[in-house]
Amino acid sequence: MNKERRFQQQSPVEAEIPLLPQEIMVEILSRLPVKSLCQFRCVSKQWLSLISDPLLAKSHLKKTVSNDCFYSQRKRVIISSHNLYSLEYESIGRNGSFDENLVALELDYPLKDKPNGLAELLDSARDGFLYCERSEEGNDEFPVMVKLNLPFCVNQRNWVDILGSCNGLVCIAPDEDTLFLFNPSTRESKRIPDPPSGFVPNGWSVYGFGYDFVNDDYKVVKVGCGTVCVYSLRTDSWRIVCSFPYVDNVSESGVLLNGTIHWMVSFEDGVDCRCVVAAFSLEEEVFSDMPAPDIVNTSFEFVVGVLNGCLCVFHSRNQMHNDFWVMTEYGVGKSWTKLTLSLSYICMKPLCLAQNREALLDVDGKLLLYNLEDDSYRYLVVDGIPAGDGFEADTYLETLVSPNGFCRT
Repeated sequence: MNKERRFQQQSPVEAEIPLLPQEIMVEILSRLPVKSLCQFRCVSKQWLSLISDPLLAKSHLKKTVSNDCFYSQRKRVIISSHNLYSLEYESIGRNGSFDENLVALELDYPLKDKPNGLAELLDSARDGFLYCERSEEGNDEFPVMVKLNLPFCVNQRNWVDILGSCNGLVCIAPDEDTLFLFNPSTRESKRIPDPPSGFVPNGWSVYGFGYDFVNDDYKVVKVGCGTVCVYSLRTDSWRIVCSFPYVDNVSESGVLLNGTIHWMVSFEDGVDCRCVVAAFSLEEEVFSDMPAPDIVNTSFEFVVGVLNGCLCVFHSRNQMHNDFWVMTEYGVGKSWTKLTLSLSYICMKPLCLAQNREALLDVDGKLLLYNLEDDSYRYLVVDGIPAGDGFEADTYLETLVSPNGFCRT
């Protein structure tokens, strides 16, 4: 009885957790991976409140981008192929060894299980065939039954467009004109409201996504039909900011660098048509022109990219090429430098530099590592992604940044 009483008296003391100043707690927690922090939210209400605090998210992000070790550990490749997948950055090109294939992990994301239009058609198929009515010569009274042989490999999920990535948030479109800000690490997401009717007419449109450092705001830029409008996460609203001062032939998402979103564009300069890199400042919400490489004479056949913090220009269609251009000094036209590759491509997108300083590239729907010093390259095999579906890829950081952590001001 005495032992039991002593145990009951000691238990509350043993269960107490020493209290540390909040700044010390933030410093400790900001060194931990996101997966662990998400698990720690379940410890207590106090931990939930601390880990959900935007101050910790900012401290965690700051430590990630300023520390090479943390940056490497927390970087990921996100791949879209009728689904979203994540690939560890550290596993790519580690020690130059490829004894084991890379393994992609399937992600949960908003509208993942929403079927596309093929689902209803496939549900009505019988014995692998789809039967539908077709009228001949406009005669609706006597329709003809047509038997269609549908392949069983038809994917019933929508394609997920990756529109941009910044500080752990990825802007995705899992359905037509349906945008989300999505944190793959915490699985948090926020549906971006549609622009008010009349802002941007239905039809052609492209997007850009990034962070406004000055106003501490994440912004989505939509360009379409000669109009530019901007969505602010802080105010959760769209605004028309300006007209698009270039020819409406942009077909790719904008590329983020230095708080600015870039597109390859053209505009009429008197009787001539000149190509430039359009740079849209997320802070000032205005366009400025940057010189394009001299070779660029039609913006429709070139796209911009970013490799190792430098702006690049690539061929994008029509025929095979083996070169691209790097702007070694941002904003300086004379710094464009041509690089020639030992392989040819139709479309290419740089993703990042891998562990061994090789460039990870998306080349015509395949991942490869390219050594820019000796011009050698090797294709990567990624397990977990269905073959033959094609894909698009980008990179993101594992952070605590929440798409729902901004209040209206």
